Amino acid sequence: MPPFRDEVVFVITTGSHTTRVQYGLAESLTPPQKTVATRVYKADNGDGKAPYSLEGPESAAIYPIVKGRIENMDALLYLIESLYRTTTNMSTDSPFAPILLTCNSEWQPSQIEEIITYLFRRVRVPAVTIIPESLAALYAYALQIACVVNIGEEKTEITPIVDFNIVESAQSVVEIGGKDINKALQSLLPTLQPYQIEELKRSPIYEVLSEESMSFFGELSAPATSSLEEEGIVDVAAIVANGNAREILAQREQKKSSKLVDLKNSEMPRNSFIDSKGQTVELGTERFQGTEDMIERLSHEIGNVIGKLDDIARRGDCWENIIIVGGPTVIKGFVDAVLLSLQEHFLITRGTTYSELPSGLNTPGYGTPPATPAVYGQTLGHGQVPTTIKLAKMADYFIGYKGHTWEDAPFLGSQIAAKQIFTPGIASIDGAYMSREDFAERGAREIWNLGLL
Repeated sequence: MPPFRDEVVFVITTGSHTTRVQYGLAESLTPPQKTVATRVYKADNGDGKAPYSLEGPESAAIYPIVKGRIENMDALLYLIESLYRTTTNMSTDSPFAPILLTCNSEWQPSQIEEIITYLFRRVRVPAVTIIPESLAALYAYALQIACVVNIGEEKTEITPIVDFNIVESAQSVVEIGGKDINKALQSLLPTLQPYQIEELKRSPIYEVLSEESMSFFGELSAPATSSLEEEGIVDVAAIVANGNAREILAQREQKKSSKLVDLKNSEMPRNSFIDSKGQTVELGTERFQGTEDMIERLSHEIGNVIGKLDDIARRGDCWENIIIVGGPTVIKGFVDAVLLSLQEHFLITRGTTYSELPSGLNTPGYGTPPATPAVYGQTLGHGQVPTTIKLAKMADYFIGYKGHTWEDAPFLGSQIAAKQIFTPGIASIDGAYMSREDFAERGAREIWNLGLL
């Protein structure tokens, strides 16, 4: 039975741009206690102290992780140790908090072993476990099979997971990320500064629209107005005859203003947001653009990954449990647009049944006409394309996450995993962490025997 208490568990997830930290696991899990940039600074103190610092000028900044890859191990180890000690208020001699750390497929086995060795020998932690970030996302959804799409700033990791095991032969890392949206928006809005582009993405006025919501500029026409007044035509003669023209016109303007306030963002030809420097940025329909190419490429890659699974039944399970996490998921309509793209390109929509399809008939894949072989998977047979594509349903019983975006769902999953791995309870997982004694007897390679990586 795991021997640690909830209040002493330390969870840390490190991405290329952001690191999230939590010390202590509440009964109802909450968003991270700390969110900091994955960045340290070169310190030139000449007094024999640590060569890095958590503060400094941008000219001295060092980014330990680039596109998911560890580029500066010493800097990363310093960041992890510093956050561990400052968050837990532990001295060098008496640490007692076990650590759960996430990794991604870009981390090399030797690097993972180096991190474990450092944590035991230098930080002297009592216990360590490392789990893939994609597996952590799975925990957040309380599933055992899914296709996890983790979208970062510069790359996306697409990971099929079957019975809690990552299918490495199908896993893919592609250079698609939030930067592609920034690049597209910068082309559309060349007068905006890069920081404004980033803030626009996270503002309420930026969203991805479906055809049904394109009311003023899309293909769907607006409903007919019911009166001349609603169309903006004023019956001047009627107002003059009434004798109170000023009052009637004031009421009419108030009514018109009220209607404008009630309009949804998608119904407004123009809208604005205020950036971090207090400037008002007003935009037209550009605020609904910039994601199209990324979504198309993303859906294509997801189809390719799922198509690589050998077990056709498991493909179907993955198609019914698509998990999309990462920064762009905060954009209103983005996740739904990815789902619609997947359904458009991969879903069987014919009215016929399986029994009516000849077994040798090729079924269309991404952008493929019915008479040619499917692109993804490069295989034949109608049983290999999905009849259902769904987004997985996030667990909704964590009160602390109510109203919080699922951008960092992997962090929630990391907390759930840490609770099951380190603390006693009905759902505890035995033998899923390394103790100091395990490290002394078998070394850092013991991490590979835990069945999590």
